[in-house]
Amino acid sequence: MKEELGRTIQQLRKVQCYTQEQMADAVGVSVAAVSKWENGVSCPDVTMLPVLARYLDTDVNTLLSFHKKLSEAEAASLISELSDIFFDSGFEAAYAFLLEKIREYPGSDMLVLNGAMALSGAMALSSTLVMDGDQKAAERYEEEIERLYKKASESDDPAICSQARFMLASRYMGREDYDGAEALIDMLPDEQAYDKRQMQANLCLARNQLAAAGEIEERKLMLAANSLNMVFVTLIEIAVREGRLEDAQYLAEAADSTARALDMWEYTAQLPWFELYTHRKDRDNCLKTLGSMLASVTDGWNYTSSPLYRHMRKKEGEERFGPRMRESLLSAVEHDERYAFLRDSEEWNRIISAGGGTDRGAGQDET
Repeated sequence: MKEELGRTIQQLRKVQCYTQEQMADAVGVSVAAVSKWENGVSCPDVTMLPVLARYLDTDVNTLLSFHKKLSEAEAASLISELSDIFFDSGFEAAYAFLLEKIREYPGSDMLVLNGAMALSGAMALSSTLVMDGDQKAAERYEEEIERLYKKASESDDPAICSQARFMLASRYMGREDYDGAEALIDMLPDEQAYDKRQMQANLCLARNQLAAAGEIEERKLMLAANSLNMVFVTLIEIAVREGRLEDAQYLAEAADSTARALDMWEYTAQLPWFELYTHRKDRDNCLKTLGSMLASVTDGWNYTSSPLYRHMRKKEGEERFGPRMRESLLSAVEHDERYAFLRDSEEWNRIISAGGGTDRGAGQDET
């Protein structure tokens, strides 16, 4: 009881960004007393619980950990609900919902991490925060998202901790804090010598659970295909920046062939071309490729029709992924300075007015 209560007090304190000293001063105890509570050495007096609950913006039931811990499925369901709230009611409502659930389940680091990732994606779509002149609000929310990542990076779960550090490193690189990014990257684990998923698949095979083994391996294949696609995108950027344009073209062709060989959706096959044409400022081919990408995400991806992914099951709410990805892609092109050269054109205006639909036979150089 003491240990669980101590962990809950510490987690709620960190959610509010309070130090032990600040909390001690606010509730009228010593820093040593707070430290003993959080380390499970002692418990606060029962008369102190309502004071602590008010200070930590929660209730006594939550403080005493009467709420059950979230399972992975339950956390995923809450993130899906958060996404629906964002698209129905906007960013502020989604942000408020997440903070409420974190207060309700202060021990769920998975909820903190996935919530921060969901809000990051929502921020990319919430251009109105900036377009309406509320730059300060946008900056404040970005700081809050980063705070959530930092909280998740302190998780006892190695997977959650590493993912949070990865996301933080990406954010640091985005604002050119390369030293900060390097420090976080150095803390990430190297590749493991064993493959847990492969062992799980082998176990399923031994038990003659063929469908389960097939789904594990097919999901691994899909993840590997997506990872390989991003490797090609990075190599294309390197080749262009080094002035090796013929190599960049070759890499785009190789990426396209690989995506099609692995039955990936059209968006994956077109992404390397889009990056190549963006780096080359080739507006016509870039817009044609963008059209194919938008058409692909609008139509969706029926990957279960491929023999390569026959055992994979679609996740709940997956049908909403395509339309939301289309909105994200359009928002990126509309507001990211890298794509400014695309926006002053009749084709871009046509894409916007048509809601993103365009011909699908694009994406390749005509030469």
